[in-house]
Amino acid sequence: MAVAQAIHGLIKANDGLTARFLRRRSTRHEDAALLFRDMIHRHKIDQKHAPLRKLLTESTSRKSEFDYGGAETGRNEAERWLRDVEKFVKTAREILGVESPSH
Repeated sequence: MAVAQAIHGLIKANDGLTARFLRRRSTRHEDAALLFRDMIHRHKIDQKHAPLRKLLTESTSRKSEFDYGGAETGRNEAERWLRDVEKFVKTAREILGVESPSH
C-alpha cells in the first residue's frame, strides 16, 4: 500500500511540473514520463534531471500491480521506492521553488 501511495505522489509531483511548464497535466498515468521528457527536450527543466524519467516510466508501468493487484513488496523494495519517490518530489519542489514542509 505504501508503494502505491508513493507512486500517486510521484505522479502528482510530475503534474505540478507539467502544469507549470507545459500548461497541462497527464490525462493518463502512462503519459507522465512522456510529458517529463517533453520538459527536458523543450529546456523547461535542466537536462541533469533526465534520469528521473526512468522512475516515472517504471512507476506507471507497475502502478496497477501495486494499486489493484495487491503486489507484495519486501521491506527493501518498499524502502527503495520510497527513497526514489522522495528524491523526485524533492527535486520537483526545488524546480518549482516550493519549500519542503518541516518535519
